[in-house]
Amino acid sequence: MWGFISTAFLGVYCLMSFYLGRRGWKIVGKSMKISQIIYWIFLGLLILTFPIAEMAQDWLSQTPELWLTIAGWYTMIAVVYLCLLLIIIDSLRLLDSRIRIVPKVIRDHDQTPKVVASLILMLVTIILIYGSWNARHPVITRYELVVDKEAGSLDQLRIAMVSDIHYGAIIDAPRLTRMLEAINKLQPDVIVMSGDIVDGTVDHEDAQKLVGVLKQMHAKYGIFVVPGNHDRWIRSDADLVHEFQEAGVEVLRDRQLKVGDSFYIIGRDDPGYRRDQGRKDLEELMQGIDAELPVILLDHQPIDIEAAEENRVDLQLSGHTHKGQIFPSHLITSHLYAIDWGLLTKGSYHLIVSSGYGTWGPPLRIGTSPEIVEVSIKFTK
Repeated sequence: MWGFISTAFLGVYCLMSFYLGRRGWKIVGKSMKISQIIYWIFLGLLILTFPIAEMAQDWLSQTPELWLTIAGWYTMIAVVYLCLLLIIIDSLRLLDSRIRIVPKVIRDHDQTPKVVASLILMLVTIILIYGSWNARHPVITRYELVVDKEAGSLDQLRIAMVSDIHYGAIIDAPRLTRMLEAINKLQPDVIVMSGDIVDGTVDHEDAQKLVGVLKQMHAKYGIFVVPGNHDRWIRSDADLVHEFQEAGVEVLRDRQLKVGDSFYIIGRDDPGYRRDQGRKDLEELMQGIDAELPVILLDHQPIDIEAAEENRVDLQLSGHTHKGQIFPSHLITSHLYAIDWGLLTKGSYHLIVSSGYGTWGPPLRIGTSPEIVEVSIKFTK
């Protein structure tokens, strides 16, 4: 499936690049003394920066390979936005050829193509700069909920939630430390991480930095983690899982815990990890749980909503979607899931989906912000 999607995207990207190149040559060829062959070679190398970085990772050292990959991501997003804007311009030109909506002085001026091209380049540059800045400045998103259940001696509970950190080359230890400081300032009773903590796997040094940050997190009732589709370390690195446990972090893979005789936390494995055997049904995970107490479900992907509602889950905390991360990808995520960001309430069941803290792929956030979620729950019985 992913092979088909990757091939389809590459095909569309090549078509967009060719369209952009042809339109660009109409301006460059008239204003600069440059060979068309050199122009296409230069443009091809620029556009193919990311695939080149992928192919060169075996013989490039980590830092050059990383910067080449980042440059490739920026180029790819720039191509997409340039094409979208050019399509809008071409649509206006087509419309103008029929009903004349553009003033004649602009339409007939020989400098109009250069001016329009310059404005488009400036706009895309501004968008990329903003997206880069936005990706590094998370917001705190707050929710206040009422759960009509008794929770032992608790009248209320404050939860700090973060998902989709994607710790690795881009989201490094300093950014992780800033996340830690922001979470600790909230003084939560519980900290949860709803998957994609690590971007694949990490080496021993980076793993120790991650564990070192986790040790500095403070929550009265503990820190709980569930795996996401990128958390390959949970399967391949038993030592790191053990170090999480030693740092006071509970890694929940299809299991549940009763916390402080007041509420339950259930952590589900990600379905992408267990295609061969499937993850446990929620009904099975609910066995032995007293549903008269509040039930909090951690599930990386915002799926199986009906099962959660039927099994008297009070609050589900999910991530995965990034809310699209880069406009207009949210049109896809909003179609794939019942909700790709925010709060969904169905009776006594609440689902909160986070846009995530980090980034996957391009280190950009356009049309959505990274976030840390704070949930304040009031128990009424």
